Amino acid sequence: MIVLGLDISTSITGYCLINTEMPLGNRLIICDSIIMSKEKDSYAKSVKVRDVFKDLGKNYNIDVICVEENLQAFRRGLSSAKTLSTLARFNGIVTFLAQDTLQTNVKMINVNTARKQAGLKVDRKSEVTIKEQVLAWVKLQPDFEGYDWPTKILKSGPRKGMEIQAPQCYDIADAAVVALSYS
Repeated sequence: MIVLGLDISTSITGYCLINTEMPLGNRLIICDSIIMSKEKDSYAKSVKVRDVFKDLGKNYNIDVICVEENLQAFRRGLSSAKTLSTLARFNGIVTFLAQDTLQTNVKMINVNTARKQAGLKVDRKSEVTIKEQVLAWVKLQPDFEGYDWPTKILKSGPRKGMEIQAPQCYDIADAAVVALSYS
């Protein structure tokens, strides 16, 4: 069974395809991100996402789509009512596009449930952010050995010229957790 995991956001949407019928260490088909931060409106962002879904549909026979549910409550310092509304609306658009373009069912999953089902334990008391914990855990999974995580070169500041993880790594990792939670 081929599972598409999605972590939907208005700036970067991560996706991960896992073949659950392959042996552990060989299940990863592809994972990547759709970067939409330069797109001006929801329509342009949606078109970009739809085009990626069309390509995935041409190349893979996807059996199920798993989508991380959007936030249901405010998070101090991060989520305003406007932000939650915008994210929920875009989540709905992308979920519809996935189901319509790929002609398969969508399963919505709570982020905490996905982590638990995938076997990821987050330490909320840790100095390490949850995003960093999730990324580190995914990198340790046998299916992601050898995956070439995106990087970027810093262009200014005291670390100019240094190569670091690209921001989309976190979205890819979240999509991987969603896909792995179904497998």
